[in-house]
Amino acid sequence: MHQRFFLLIALLIGCSNGEPVTSIGVSVPETTAPVYTLMKQAMLEHEKEYGVKITWNGVLDKGPTHDAVLTERQGVRRMLESKIQALIIKSVDPKAAYPILREARRWNVPVISLDQMLPSMPTHGHVTVNETRLGEKAAQFALEQIGYQGNVLVLEAPVKVESMRKIAIGVHRVLDEYEGKIQVISRTSVLETSASFDLTGRILKDYAGNIQAVIAVDSILALGGVQGVQLHGLADQIVTVGVGAGEKACRQIILKQHDAEVDLMPYERGLVALKAAVSALNGDSFSYDAELPNGEILTRTKFGPMRLITTANHLLLERMWPSLFASN
Repeated sequence: MHQRFFLLIALLIGCSNGEPVTSIGVSVPETTAPVYTLMKQAMLEHEKEYGVKITWNGVLDKGPTHDAVLTERQGVRRMLESKIQALIIKSVDPKAAYPILREARRWNVPVISLDQMLPSMPTHGHVTVNETRLGEKAAQFALEQIGYQGNVLVLEAPVKVESMRKIAIGVHRVLDEYEGKIQVISRTSVLETSASFDLTGRILKDYAGNIQAVIAVDSILALGGVQGVQLHGLADQIVTVGVGAGEKACRQIILKQHDAEVDLMPYERGLVALKAAVSALNGDSFSYDAELPNGEILTRTKFGPMRLITTANHLLLERMWPSLFASN
């Protein structure tokens, strides 16, 4: 009740000079990273629509720091002191973010965590992608292309990479539905294109090229898989799919050497986070898709959208990777 009252007073004061008065702070590790560049673009382009002002804190924008956690806390503290009314944060170290949440509570500022939960810490809500669904989408596309039968190579990342482990779970969940028709060859690779290239080459040699699809849990691994397929002259016979829509993998789609990437749609996810923050300021409950376990608590989580990028719709990549469309 009190929050609604003070927000209303602030809005009335702001209306007198036509300037937005509701300030939302966004703190991410690095705003120059492609994902957060697009999120920033999305939020800035919709400031007027939502009547807000976005303040950005890119912890590593000025380069590496000897204490990123401290730099992050100082940046968020400055935003709180400047009277932000909601905070969206992807922390450089989620396990060390408790002081930030404590400070936000002191200022009565709701917090939306972005892309990575703050472990065992209660927030107003969490916005992320559904990694399991990403894997399912990649696998479903591959199976459709090969007629739901054949040999499928799955390129996985090390188990310690939690997000990619969840993507792999989604991939295998779909493939397991076609046991008997699909033979799965699952291999783990370090996150290097050269490593997945070598691995794909060995598998193609062992199977005499009798692989119908390659599914990679990340664009870096997908690129190596594509290069391995190209080396064996099988680009027209083997379906390749990756997750992440990285620039180099997307270039291969444009060149018609790679079939598809699952795009995490960061621009649109940025809008989801912005809407969640505005909703919090209005005193509305967080609109969530699932309550996910976060230590001993459940965190209300909203999933951003996703889509497949193929040769047929590759022009959708222009906003994310304009360099791929720059005229020579």
